[in-house]
Amino acid sequence: MLCHVTRPDSVVMEVEVDAKANGEDCLNKVCRKLGIIEVDYFGLQFTGSKGENLWLNLRNRICQQMDNVTPCRLRLRVKFFVEPHLILQEQTRHLFFMHVKEDLHNGHLRMGPDQAVELSALLAQAEFGDYNQNTAQYWYSELCGEEPGQDTIDSIVTRHKSLEELSQASVEYQALQLISSLEHYGVEWHWARDANGQRLAIGVGPEGIAICKEDFTLENRISYPLIQIATQSGKSVYLTVTKDTSDSMVLLFKLISNRAASGLYRAITETHAFYRCDTVTNAVMMQYSRDFKGHLASLFLNENINLGKKYVFDIRRTAKEVYDHARRTLYNSGVVDLVSRNNSGERSSPSRSPTRDNHLEEGLDCGSCQQSRELQDRLQKLREALLCMLCCEEEIDVAFCPCGHMVCCQTCASQLQLCPVCRSDVEHVQHVYLPTCTSLLSLTLTDNHQHRNNIPAPICRDMASPHSCPEYEHKIFHM
Repeated sequence: MLCHVTRPDSVVMEVEVDAKANGEDCLNKVCRKLGIIEVDYFGLQFTGSKGENLWLNLRNRICQQMDNVTPCRLRLRVKFFVEPHLILQEQTRHLFFMHVKEDLHNGHLRMGPDQAVELSALLAQAEFGDYNQNTAQYWYSELCGEEPGQDTIDSIVTRHKSLEELSQASVEYQALQLISSLEHYGVEWHWARDANGQRLAIGVGPEGIAICKEDFTLENRISYPLIQIATQSGKSVYLTVTKDTSDSMVLLFKLISNRAASGLYRAITETHAFYRCDTVTNAVMMQYSRDFKGHLASLFLNENINLGKKYVFDIRRTAKEVYDHARRTLYNSGVVDLVSRNNSGERSSPSRSPTRDNHLEEGLDCGSCQQSRELQDRLQKLREALLCMLCCEEEIDVAFCPCGHMVCCQTCASQLQLCPVCRSDVEHVQHVYLPTCTSLLSLTLTDNHQHRNNIPAPICRDMASPHSCPEYEHKIFHM
């Protein structure tokens, strides 16, 4: 089966999969070609028979969802948006940037004048490079819905000039930081009608559901804790919502088709699970439906038979689990410093701002010295090894007693009654003082300074010993 997959930058990729392949097979092939490990943020979208934008269910066969149309025309889209500092790969961040540019162009993200000035300059720098009066074009009117005056244009030009020589990756990171602070960042829109027939835009986002008029004027906002239950019946989706008086009310949304209604119901459930839950429950992951043939087979043959089974949801991981999975995959694949190379050959760390990282690399890079490069990799392994295995953010600073395992920070350890490694009872938690990531970084800077001045560095050579560093990492990550 041939699939034509359109990326957010409008480039079409040809992907060939088996005739009975699931959607997951196609998405994985696309992401492998793009070098993306953070696959869970993305999905494949297609257009239904009535113009609906529908997500391909990755756990079901493509041929069951696409009406046997050949070649299958799909769109690679960001399904779950996260803060830019949580994106570990530069390739992933670029696709996020291209996707939000399209949302900005379609008017789904609006902002104030000051934000529009800043973002106009960043978008121009990303698209056209350094300021040139003959090529500079600005998006101000698309961003805030009004034409700019001369003072506004001068402000944008001044800001654009201040971005001179910034790399595209740095500019995209700054733009995503600004866009992620906007009200509707990460919101997926569905068109529906209420019980009175009024056309509405239903926005499903990280914090809850926004109900807007056709011009995106906000009518109501429902946070996830207020939603008691969401159900679908035919073309309708029902939300049972708790009111201020502790009573409940039922909201009805009528959509254009059964598949569009399934899409809204699925979006509410999956978005809530991704952003608000620690893990995806079996009740969500294993929910499925059967066609008539599969239903008969389950009655007379075996109720666990897979014939005719279609999964309702395809979400496998929450936001926390995706970040942790991607970080560990990069670590295990040898990309210990989470580094990706841009077109100019620079090294930049996706876990930090590219702007700050460029300045940091100036101090850390010692040119062609291979020994220093290897040292950087080993020290980065130590930095990774000293992070809490549970939250993956704070440094390890406690030991469990009496077992003695050191795998957590104080915050995570205070919530545990059993050691996560050996499952023994925790009688008390002892504060410990391990080398900090800051001290390791200063060690790196000191070592490079000594290399440049031909000064021997016995401490750093010990750290780079093949018998000390990897063995210590193994104890931290695999106890």
